[in-house]
Amino acid sequence: MSIKTVLNASYPRTEFVAKLYSKFLSGKIASDEFEKGIEEATADLFKFLKKVGINIFTDGMFRWDDIFNPLIRYVEGVKINGLMRFYDNNFFFRAPIIESKLRLSDEHPFREWFKKSLDLAKKVFGNSEILLKQPLPGPLTLALNSINNHYSDLNTLISDWRSEVLEPLIKDLSTVGLSAVEIHEPSLVWKGTSDELRKLGIKELAYLIDYASKIGVDVWLLTYFGSLRKLRELVTEVSRAIIGLDFYSSEKGRVQLVIRDYGLKRVMLGVLNARNTLMERPENVRRAIFKASDYGAKEIYVGNNAPLDFIPEVIASKKLRRLSKIVRKLGR
Repeated sequence: MSIKTVLNASYPRTEFVAKLYSKFLSGKIASDEFEKGIEEATADLFKFLKKVGINIFTDGMFRWDDIFNPLIRYVEGVKINGLMRFYDNNFFFRAPIIESKLRLSDEHPFREWFKKSLDLAKKVFGNSEILLKQPLPGPLTLALNSINNHYSDLNTLISDWRSEVLEPLIKDLSTVGLSAVEIHEPSLVWKGTSDELRKLGIKELAYLIDYASKIGVDVWLLTYFGSLRKLRELVTEVSRAIIGLDFYSSEKGRVQLVIRDYGLKRVMLGVLNARNTLMERPENVRRAIFKASDYGAKEIYVGNNAPLDFIPEVIASKKLRRLSKIVRKLGR
């Protein structure tokens, strides 16, 4: 049984990053100085992760406002609306307005950003083995958090986000070293999503996983704010991916039954609660890992159940340090 601690999605902006954005948006510093500051903050995050023993991670997404922005700024056919609530959280994002057929712009910065982060990670970690993941919004989640003024049906919108945006972007990033992508699909398990839409979302994810596999990119499918048990037999269609399970969903205490019922072998246990400042209890983390193993999981990762933007940076760092220490002790 393999057990590793991971950092998923975004890391809270530090005071340094917050001040950096304030200076940049007010015109006090130029873009090159801003970019230099982002790289400095990213290097500091990598140094922290190395110190606590986490070598599977993202770059903290310091260039991102949320899971959608700035990606949607580089998608043709999209405009940006005012603020919308991110599910039932006290967290808001700028919603995409779909005005015409979706297509990834040829002039996007994500290749450059990923390469910079990967080079930084290699410099910080030296000869240590690392895995840098790129978080991206899934087809269903993008569709259900957009204002659709173009597509006559959501099926085509969901499909185009997958084929015209995600697949070209993943291919671009693979040319500069991407080997793992995080697909965020909270809408897949969200209580307000219909069964029909869940089926559409699963179908497109299966296509995406096939595509990514062919170009050598592993997929981490992260679901949160709900339970995968609602999907029943549909889960098997995407079971080749590493499946993220939110241990603080509506089915608390029964989350791992998905592993047993659907024969999942590769799982990310979201045992670090990204929406609560309380520290995780070691016995609960250990119990979650042992049950996952008992239910048949062979490749087990433990990390935050959702993006860490919902809690202060000082708390996020303590939670990650504590979680990594718990997992390391299990390996002794």
